[in-house]
Amino acid sequence: MVCSLLLLLELPFEVQLPDAWLNTIGEILNVIFALVIRGYLIFILIGMMIYATSLSDGLAKSLVILGIALYLGGPIIINIFGYFSGIEAITLEGATSAWLHLLGMTDAELISTLVWLGDAVAAICMLIGAILYFTPTANDMTGKGKSLMVRALMLAPILAFFHVAAWL
Repeated sequence: MVCSLLLLLELPFEVQLPDAWLNTIGEILNVIFALVIRGYLIFILIGMMIYATSLSDGLAKSLVILGIALYLGGPIIINIFGYFSGIEAITLEGATSAWLHLLGMTDAELISTLVWLGDAVAAICMLIGAILYFTPTANDMTGKGKSLMVRALMLAPILAFFHVAAWL
């Protein structure tokens, strides 16, 4: 029994995938590649908006770290997966068409929508923080108000960069 198990481990199964599977895997890898080369900004923006609201600091920091990790190591890992799965090289054009096919909008449109939502989140956090800060009834409300205003001020330069980046 042990010998047959070792024989199976030494000689892997020869499984030939049909062409439909290869096309599906290629489409999935193209979408993930598009998410890696463009979507890291989405993770960073959403993470910073969650951080500004102080709803879940752990989730916000995880999203920002995931965005940075996708930017640094994502394309290499996706191309390695593509190489081992036997798919032709994953290109920027294929990733762009897969992104448009899946989402129906370009990455610039999605990011501009997120920036608009981020502007609203920053303004609301600043307003609520100011109301809580100037409420003299409790010290904990003053601390929460300071925290919300500081977090909104941390989000504001990131949003300003995305507003200016459209013209660069």
